[in-house]
Amino acid sequence: MTHAPTLPCATGSAASRTGPRHAENEDQYRILDANHLAVAAVRKGALFAVCDGVSTSRRGKYAAELMCSRIDTFFDRFAAPRVESLTQLVNEVDWELRGMGTGQAACTVSMLWLAYGRATVVHVGDSQLYRIRHGECTRITETHRGGRGLGAYVGMGAEIAEVMQVWQEPLFVGDLYLIVSDGVTEVIKPDELLDAWWSEGGSTQRAAHSIIAEVNRRGGQDDATALVVDVLAVETDPSDETTFSGRTVFVGKW
Repeated sequence: MTHAPTLPCATGSAASRTGPRHAENEDQYRILDANHLAVAAVRKGALFAVCDGVSTSRRGKYAAELMCSRIDTFFDRFAAPRVESLTQLVNEVDWELRGMGTGQAACTVSMLWLAYGRATVVHVGDSQLYRIRHGECTRITETHRGGRGLGAYVGMGAEIAEVMQVWQEPLFVGDLYLIVSDGVTEVIKPDELLDAWWSEGGSTQRAAHSIIAEVNRRGGQDDATALVVDVLAVETDPSDETTFSGRTVFVGKW
């Protein structure tokens, strides 16, 4: 019997700031959870994302905004969404940005989809996603590096299919996920992210703002975004709605 997809009870909060080197914040984020009535009504899960416009591209902010606008369509567009639906979105935005000329518009993306009793991550670039379970902070994503620069980004071309990271695991009550742009990881260590959660009494909103406040205190120079997701309840009967299981292997350098 196929289990109907349900909405895990997860709450997410985010905070973001513009780095002193930038005229405007090129980071973008999305929180599509039960607080959005339309998302809750379709019962296809909850989706969280951080996108960071590549500052060396002329239209980095536009690229991040475009990626987030496509993420907004996820639940409406796909009647029975799968992990392949997320990768399709990334590939389509990559194709659109390529049409603007190589390097003219580019961004990173880290997405977390909670549904079917699973956590699914799709990632390109150097924003990072961490999972905290039983007090242990584990980095899920890899940083794509190419020489001294960023080795992968949305807008790079067909090679994105070779470096896109797709990862999946069972979801448990009490799991905590942190999605942060590189403006955070440049100045704050993973264990300090965990400290922010505990010191703020388990509040996603206070923890996100605490992380960004610490970036400011340490003089971070880049745009910085922190998104905190707390899993409060999970459906107990995972389905087999997705064809993906496991974690991709990277090709090339990062």
